[in-house]
Amino acid sequence: MSIIRKYQILKYLQTYIMKKNTWLIFYKNSKHCFLTLFFMALTLVAFAQKTISKQELTEDFVQLKGQLEKLHLGLYHYETKEDFEKRYTKTISDFPDSLTVSEAYLALNGFIGGMQDLHTSVFFPKNYFPKDKNKALPIVIRKKGDKFYIHLNGSTDSTIRRGEEIISVDKIPVKETFEKSKDLFGTDKANQNSKNFYAERYFARNTNVLYGMKDSMLLELRNTKKDSVYFRKIQTELSKNSNKILAKRYKNINRKNLNFKIIDSLNHIAVMDVVSFSEKGNKLDFHHLKFNNLVKKNFKSIQDNHIKHLIIDFRFNGGGLLTNTKRITKYVANGPFVSTDSIKLSRGGFNKIFPPYLFTNYLLGRLVFKKQTDGSYLRTSKKPNLPTKKYHYAGKIYVLMDGGSYSATTLTIGLWKDMNRATFVGSTVGGANWGSFAGQWKNLKLKNSKFKVHIPLMKLIHGHPNKTNTTFFVEPDYYVEQSFEDFMNRKDSPLNFVLDLIKNK
Repeated sequence: MSIIRKYQILKYLQTYIMKKNTWLIFYKNSKHCFLTLFFMALTLVAFAQKTISKQELTEDFVQLKGQLEKLHLGLYHYETKEDFEKRYTKTISDFPDSLTVSEAYLALNGFIGGMQDLHTSVFFPKNYFPKDKNKALPIVIRKKGDKFYIHLNGSTDSTIRRGEEIISVDKIPVKETFEKSKDLFGTDKANQNSKNFYAERYFARNTNVLYGMKDSMLLELRNTKKDSVYFRKIQTELSKNSNKILAKRYKNINRKNLNFKIIDSLNHIAVMDVVSFSEKGNKLDFHHLKFNNLVKKNFKSIQDNHIKHLIIDFRFNGGGLLTNTKRITKYVANGPFVSTDSIKLSRGGFNKIFPPYLFTNYLLGRLVFKKQTDGSYLRTSKKPNLPTKKYHYAGKIYVLMDGGSYSATTLTIGLWKDMNRATFVGSTVGGANWGSFAGQWKNLKLKNSKFKVHIPLMKLIHGHPNKTNTTFFVEPDYYVEQSFEDFMNRKDSPLNFVLDLIKNK
């Protein structure tokens, strides 16, 4: 029985016993993945007057440190224990006598970010942020060279045009805010491409977390056609309002997960968007059978339409259900494969997932994981997954990737690279090629501040039997970023590069 199947049976029983409904995920779904990032940047307006004393936050850090040492297998992976202890001591010693919620968050988030693991993250409690007050700058930016430009305008002011340079917000240079924003994300081994990606994509909410939420903001803009600078005050908006404006103002701004489209019938070229490795039909679809059905449907269409060149777009895919990486890989694999070579748990992590007081549950855990001499628990993959015979695709594959390709997506891209199964185009992925700290979690609620820290309990080693890729991060075969000209004309440079690559071969 495969490791994935054993986990399915195990977690089904655990669901019944512990009333849980998910198993072995990098993030429960793509929404959860990016909710981590959104929560990191949610506004603090409702609690601007609330303060936390140095003693209270110090007590929270002591609580946090104890749980990290007990549960997190990646605690000293990207830094030494000595460096961790130095950071811990310095962070606490730098606390003022009293901190605002914003200051406490930045201190906590900075400390967690220093671990250099994006899966380990900080949440604000839900009730901190009423939905009817969570406003943000309704502008999406893009960085081109050393300058920043309006990509999408979701404000009620339609005179602000796409492509105009944005110089400052409330007289703070955009470049300064962008650089500060990078420190909000503790990317794997301080992956700079990933930091740049999230600092750009979440600029509006990063602005809130750094400077607080406001009802309006003053923009300094440059009309690139007239080369003239002007100022414009705009209202901040709830995301539901700005999203409605964006949908009306711009066409095709959203990518639908597992959307399949033939873009050149003459040359038999098609594109499949994989925005997330999670896709549930309903709340009871615990095993994401909808994802499986859509993938199967797409590969049937690929076969029926005699597709010779398949472009799979993994950009901005933050991960999802691990088993879905297997579900899509089996249609393209050129031989047997395993998604994960091994999965490891600390003693504390094992007892959290398989508590001894639930005897049946604990026994099942001991059957799957073998106790090691250091007290940890290890499960290694034995039986590989086999490629599917029905609708299997043996044609050319081109993968689009970027700094937002993370977690289960990094695993998939790395696995396909190891198989030498595709041509990779774009920029460096967000996650480490060796594996990650993920799988199952503990959301630790800090006693005084009530912040929640998302602590991964597993260490997953990716399955790369061929060892064909030796770089720490998966790198593309062709580095292609969107050019300024293509940005202005709303053209997809990496996709167009692939099309030219196909036609010129």
